[in-house]
Amino acid sequence: MHICSIGECMIELSNIKDNFFKQNFAGDTANTAIYLSRLGAKSSYISSVGKDDLSIKMLNFFKKENVQTNNIFQNKNKTLGLYLIQNNKKGERTFFYWRSNSAAKTLFENVNSKKLLNQISKHNVIYFSGITLSIYDQKSINKFYMILKLLKNNGTKICFDFNVRIKNWESKKIAKQTMIKFSNIADIIFMTKDDINNLGLENYKTIIKKNYKNKIIVFRLGNGEINVFNKGIFEKYKFYLVKKVKDTTACGDAFNACFLYNYFNSCKIKDCVKLAHRLGKYVANFKGAIIPKKNFNPKLYVN
Repeated sequence: MHICSIGECMIELSNIKDNFFKQNFAGDTANTAIYLSRLGAKSSYISSVGKDDLSIKMLNFFKKENVQTNNIFQNKNKTLGLYLIQNNKKGERTFFYWRSNSAAKTLFENVNSKKLLNQISKHNVIYFSGITLSIYDQKSINKFYMILKLLKNNGTKICFDFNVRIKNWESKKIAKQTMIKFSNIADIIFMTKDDINNLGLENYKTIIKKNYKNKIIVFRLGNGEINVFNKGIFEKYKFYLVKKVKDTTACGDAFNACFLYNYFNSCKIKDCVKLAHRLGKYVANFKGAIIPKKNFNPKLYVN
């Protein structure tokens, strides 16, 4: 399996203790790309960065994680976005963003669509998120959609995580329209209860049955409850959650990586969910999105 993740990787500042922050690199689809690589997938990332020192350090960071960077383009006039994480006592996080000069936003403005299509078509699976979509202008979104449709017609599997951040969008209406449009061409979709609420949608079962009959939907309701819609049927799973966590950042990204890795290695859905939950829960024991390599044992999360 060769899976390509598309989006924005940023400078991450995670709150280690009062007034002390650790610097790293992270972003939802980038986190998934890294965890996919650690699990054993052939993983690559598509984005745009600057040519400054921090951008170079980010590229080296990906290379150390064995994530292919040949499709990360460099924009000499832009740089990286930055975000800061603050956690409450329960480990839940609040994000603060600075990304006005982010190179990732310009990916489709500065790259030839045919060249990009040719590069992406070398992958078996494409993964992106609602955050990916939220950073692009309408012209870039249209280009991206055209590329995905061509890829799907050629047999590439499309995987989409709703991951809704309404503040990134011009309006809730535009967010909803765009998310529904892109989800309609996806094969596997990840959603949470928060995603549905943020878009102003109501009964998630009705929405899924009506719009996604021939897709796999992994719906996380919170509190360890996960519903999977597959072949027209909802399968319910309930898992134990630890009461004390340090940071919930990237738990969902790691979950998605683990689910996809095992699914595309012919693992049964119930085992994909079980292993994905195990990894997502473990990531919550660490500050920041990417846990130290020394603490990561891939054998625990593959079937």
